[in-house]
Amino acid sequence: MGKLLEKIVAHKLTYIIGHYKLIAEAQCRGRANHATTDVLLSFVHNVQIAWNHSKVILALIFDIKGYFDFVNHNRLIAEMQKQQIPLEYLR
Repeated sequence: MGKLLEKIVAHKLTYIIGHYKLIAEAQCRGRANHATTDVLLSFVHNVQIAWNHSKVILALIFDIKGYFDFVNHNRLIAEMQKQQIPLEYLR
């Protein structure tokens, strides 16, 4: 029963993220129809364009897994309210 509930909540969160555009277009994890390979191909494309124009490109990559545990939840809820996310989702 827990796995079913987890899938339902994950599906609903995916919808909310897409509908309210809560994460950047370049973000792939947690978004339907987005894969890491899409982001990597986009990055390689941008690097090649920069090199073709004699530019330098810098990339900062970090893993934020587990970050949610350290988020200020009151601030997160306030930000979500600013985005006019319905109260039933915030609850």
